[in-house]
Amino acid sequence: MKVAFVTDPLESLDAVTDTSIGLMRAAQDRNAEVWVTEARLLEAENGRARALARRLRLPAPRPRTGQPSAAASTWYTAGEPRRVWLDDMAAVFVRTEPPLDQTYLTATLILDLVDPAGTVMVNDPRGLRTCWEHVLPMHFPDLIPPTIITADPRAIRAFLAGHEVAVIKPVDGFAGRGVLRLHRDDPNLTSLLELSTHDGSRAVIAQRFLHEVSNGNKRIFVVEGEPVGAVYRYPAAGDFRIGNPATEAAVTHRDREICARLAPDLRRHGIRLAGLDVIGPHLIEVNVTSVGALRKADTLLGWSLCADLVDRVLGTREQRGVA
Repeated sequence: MKVAFVTDPLESLDAVTDTSIGLMRAAQDRNAEVWVTEARLLEAENGRARALARRLRLPAPRPRTGQPSAAASTWYTAGEPRRVWLDDMAAVFVRTEPPLDQTYLTATLILDLVDPAGTVMVNDPRGLRTCWEHVLPMHFPDLIPPTIITADPRAIRAFLAGHEVAVIKPVDGFAGRGVLRLHRDDPNLTSLLELSTHDGSRAVIAQRFLHEVSNGNKRIFVVEGEPVGAVYRYPAAGDFRIGNPATEAAVTHRDREICARLAPDLRRHGIRLAGLDVIGPHLIEVNVTSVGALRKADTLLGWSLCADLVDRVLGTREQRGVA
C-alpha cells in the first residue's frame, strides 16, 4: 500500500512540530509506503495524474528528552526521484500551504484526474478550489463577526468608523502573515491601508476585532464534518496574533452548532479534514488547505489525531473494497 503527500519542500518542514510529518509517520507505522512530492512536480499524461516523487523512510522516534528529536536534515531518508501514478496510491494528502497561486491551481486541476472512488483525497482538489479558508465563512453570516471583503480603502475606513478596531488580513494569507490590527484613529492608517490593499488593487478581509481573543482562539479539528477535539491558542506577548496550541478546549454546544452548520458543505466538497477557528461564539476561519496543529496537539495532550486520521482514511478505502 502506498500513500502520497503533496507538501512544501521537505527542507521547509519543521521536523518537530509539522503535522504532515506526523501523518507520514502514522502511515509508515501502518506499513504503507510514504511517497512525497510537491505541487510543481505534478504531471498528467493521457488522462492520468502522476508525480515526480521520492520514497521516504522515517527513522524511529527517539525517547523524549525535552529536546527536539531530530534535526531538520535527519528526520528522513529519501530514495531517488521517480515518476509514480497517483491512482496507484491508497490516499493522497494535499498539504501545500497557501498562497493559492497558479502553481497550486494547476496542481489541483491535475489532481482532479485521480478517481476519488479508488484513491482517498485529503482534501478533494475541487473542494480546495471552492472552499477558500477566509471566504467560506461568509456563506454563514450569522456565525461570523461583522466582516467585509474589499480592495477599497474608503470602504475599510467606513467599516472602522462603525467598529473602531478591526483585523485586516489577506484573502489568501495563512499563519498570521500580513495580519494587521487597525484602529480608526491610527495615524498610520492611510499608509497601512495602502500597503495591505496594494494601493486599492487587492482585496483584503476586514473583521471586527474580538476582545474575547484574550480568552483564547479555539482550533476545532473536524474530520468528515464531525469535531474530534479542540485546543486553545493564545496571543504571544507583544503580538495580538495567535500562537501555538496551549491547552485542551472543550467542544461546546455552540461549537457543535457551528460544526453542524458547516458539515453538509464540507462533506459535499470532499473536505475530510478541516480546522475551524472560533473566538467566543464566532466562526473566524475554516482551514482546509494544510490543516495544522494536529501533531502539536498530539504532543501537548497525548492525543493521537494524526494516527486516527490516517486510520480513518485507510479504513475508508478498505470499506470501499479497494485492494
